Amino acid sequence: MTGARPSSMDADRVTKGPKFNAGGQGTVWAVQGRTINGSWPVAYKEYHARIRPLLKADVLSAMVYFVPSLPVGTGRWLAGCTAWPAVLVTDSAGVSGFLMRQIPERFFRRFAFEPDKPKPAGFQYLLNPPAYFRRAGFDITPRQRFELLLDLARTLVRLHSLGVVVGDVSPNNVLFCLDREPSCFLIDCDAMALRGEWALPAVETPNWGLPSGERMGSATGDTYKFALLASRLFAGEQDGHDVAVLQATNQAVGQLAEQSLSTDPARRPVLEQWLDALAAAAADAPATLPTAPQRSSVPPAAPVSGGAGQTPPPVPHTPPPPVRTSSARRPAPPRQGKSKTGRWFVALVLAVLALVYGPDLYEALEQGDPPSGSGSSSLPDQDPGSGTSESAGQDSEEGQLRALGNLLERNEGNRSDVGEAVSRMTSCPGRSGLRVVKKVFEDAAAERDELVQDLEDLGPDLLSDSMTGDLRSGWQASADADRAYAMLAEEVMDGCTSEGVTSSSYWLEAAGASERATRAKKDFVAAWNPSAEQHGLTTMSWDEV
Repeated sequence: MTGARPSSMDADRVTKGPKFNAGGQGTVWAVQGRTINGSWPVAYKEYHARIRPLLKADVLSAMVYFVPSLPVGTGRWLAGCTAWPAVLVTDSAGVSGFLMRQIPERFFRRFAFEPDKPKPAGFQYLLNPPAYFRRAGFDITPRQRFELLLDLARTLVRLHSLGVVVGDVSPNNVLFCLDREPSCFLIDCDAMALRGEWALPAVETPNWGLPSGERMGSATGDTYKFALLASRLFAGEQDGHDVAVLQATNQAVGQLAEQSLSTDPARRPVLEQWLDALAAAAADAPATLPTAPQRSSVPPAAPVSGGAGQTPPPVPHTPPPPVRTSSARRPAPPRQGKSKTGRWFVALVLAVLALVYGPDLYEALEQGDPPSGSGSSSLPDQDPGSGTSESAGQDSEEGQLRALGNLLERNEGNRSDVGEAVSRMTSCPGRSGLRVVKKVFEDAAAERDELVQDLEDLGPDLLSDSMTGDLRSGWQASADADRAYAMLAEEVMDGCTSEGVTSSSYWLEAAGASERATRAKKDFVAAWNPSAEQHGLTTMSWDEV
C-alpha cells in the first residue's frame, strides 16, 4: 500500500545505537537513522532468546496494526501519549522484537543529586516525603498532583474504551511532566492487554499487585492500582494503602480512593467517576499538603507471593531505565481459554487499513533520505526471512562469539547499579532506603544467575573453555557479592551506621567475592578481546563485564 508504514522489518535493517536498558524480557536500544512520523526518534526492544518462545506473535502483530486501524484522531492521541509498538522486527527465527517511539524529551528530568544525567521521569520520584524533594531540587504542588492524576485517569478511561487494559499500572510504567500542563506518558505497552489478550505472560510490579486471587486484565484492576498510585502520591511513600493525606486534601477524591481499594472489584467505582472529582480538586487545591489528623489506611489484601518477573520496585533515587522490564515482577494468574486474536484479525485489519489509514498517522519509518525515485518516504514491506539474524550461524566460532556478545551487552548497567547501591548503603539512608538497595542487590544477583544459565544454554563448544569458564566464574562471583550485600542491607536495617556496614562479616564476604570476580573478568577479557577484534566485535575492559 503506497504511503503506509511497513508492518515488519528485518532485524538486519535495524541499526542499533546506544543501549537504553537490559532487563528480564529484553534489551532496549536506540535506533540510528530512522524516525516515526518524520520526527520521533525510534527505540528497538529486542527480546531475549529465552523469552521469544513465550511471545504470542499474533497478539503483538495485532498491537502493531492497532494504531493505524483507529480513526486518525484517536490514533494520533494513542501514539502521542504511549510508546505503543509500531513495527515488528523479525529474523530467520521469527519475531525478535518491535520498534516504538523513544520517550519524549519533556518526560526526562534532571535531579540535583545527579544534575548532569537527565533521567526518565518515572512516578517513583513523586512517591516521596518533602525532604526528598528538597534533595532532588524540585517540588510538586497539590494542584499538580491532582492534575497528573486527572491526565492519567483520562488516559486510562480512553484506553479502556478502546479495549486496552494496562494491567501493570505502577510508577515504573508511568512517566510525568510538570511543565505547563502536567501530563503522563505510558511505557511498556507490549505488557498491556489488547481485547483481553496478552503478547507475553501478564506480570505485576511488587507492591503494586491486585488483591490475592484477582486476575489481571480488567478495567476494575486498573482502577484499584490507580487508587494505590493516588494514595501513595499524596502520602509520600512507595508502598502502603494510607488514604489519610489524600482525604484531608480533598474529601471526595479520598473517598473514591478508599472505595477503589476495596478487595471486591464489584464495589469499586468506575474510573470515569474520578474525572469530575479530580478536576474539581485541582481547581480548589490548597497551596500545600495538609497534615493528616491520623492514619486512615485501607487494610491491604493478603500478601501475594512474588516470583520471577521483571522490574525492580520503585527506587526513589535511581529509577529504572526508560523501558525497563526486568525480573522483579511476578506472573499474574493465568487466564483461561485460548487466544482468539489470530490471523483472521490481522487480515481484517489489513483490509481496514486501506480505508482509514492516512499518511499523517504513523505514516512512515524513515531512514535518512527517501529512497531514490520514490515519492514516498515510507519503507516497503520486507520478507521476514530474507535476512540473516545476528544469532544465525551458531555452529561457527563467529556465531558463538556474537551470541556471547549479546549476553555481555545484557550485563551492562548491573555494575553501575550495584556500585551506586553500595554507596547509598554506606550512607545509611533509613529503613525504606535500605529496602530499596537490598532489592537492587537481589535483582542484580538474579540477573547474573540468569546470565550464567543462558551462557550454559548457548553451549559455546567452539570457544575456549578458559574464556567461557572465566566468564562464568566472574558472573557467579559477582552474584555472590550481590547476595552478600543484600544480606548486609537486611542486617543493618534496624540500626545502621557507616562503621557497622563496613565492619560486617557480609561486607568482608562481598569484598572477597568481588576480588574473585575481578580476577576472573580480567582473565576473560584477555581471551575475549583478540577474538572480538578478529571478528569485528566490541572489545571490553574487565570492569565492563
